[in-house]
Amino acid sequence: MEDEKLVEKLLDEALKLLSSEKKQKQKKGFYSLRAAFGVGSMVAAYYEGICYKNGIGIYQSDEQAFSRFEMAANAIPDAMYELGLCYINGIGTEQDIDKGFMCFSEAARSGLPEAQYELGVCYRDGEGTEQDIKTAMYWYEKAASHGYLRAYQNMGIIYQNGLGDIPVNDVKAFHCFKKAAEEENPDAFFCIGDCYLNGLGVDKNEKEAADWFKRAAEMGEPDSMFHLAWMYQEGKGVEQNDELSEDYLYKAAEAGWEPAIRIIEGKD
Repeated sequence: MEDEKLVEKLLDEALKLLSSEKKQKQKKGFYSLRAAFGVGSMVAAYYEGICYKNGIGIYQSDEQAFSRFEMAANAIPDAMYELGLCYINGIGTEQDIDKGFMCFSEAARSGLPEAQYELGVCYRDGEGTEQDIKTAMYWYEKAASHGYLRAYQNMGIIYQNGLGDIPVNDVKAFHCFKKAAEEENPDAFFCIGDCYLNGLGVDKNEKEAADWFKRAAEMGEPDSMFHLAWMYQEGKGVEQNDELSEDYLYKAAEAGWEPAIRIIEGKD
């Protein structure tokens, strides 16, 4: 009981200090975590991993982050999720897709929405398991039901393209993109613009399309810039403007958008 109270006190102190913008306080916060870890707290081990991952209160080290997540994974679902990210991306350890999938499976079944989303990605892409779009959709829906809005974007893509055994449903796709857009997701902004431009799941409205593309473009989404270049060139949903058309075309190219680069280089 005494150790539990000490750990609680140290963790509370650590998290307050680590949230400070002052480096010295962050360092003190890390050493409070170290003290809690010394008493055997796996929560502290997990937070130490986050500190090493992001260089908060201590030097940045992928290897040390991986080590802490590995220690805490069996006790802390968030640590299991972070361990999965390390394995999937080869961060702080050798890449191991199968182990990453297993980590996401464990964390997802504990109810962690981030892990449920990543497990959906594994099933969608066949990473660490056989590709299964229906199971991917199941886990995306789980994540979305817990408020993980990013999952709606992937659900929308599945509905829009009719992947696997999921039939095309443009109306459901549009509603999924609108939900994903609630967290200022530029990919969702683009998809909503595309729906309005082509009348997919919603009445065609070129002005609305341009407005959504502009929101996405402001956040650096290159396909939206490319679409706006065409819309300004043709006067679709906006007043025709060659200068803005060229501006968006070059912005798309600068962002690495291949179709824009080919047009500028005269290959299309």
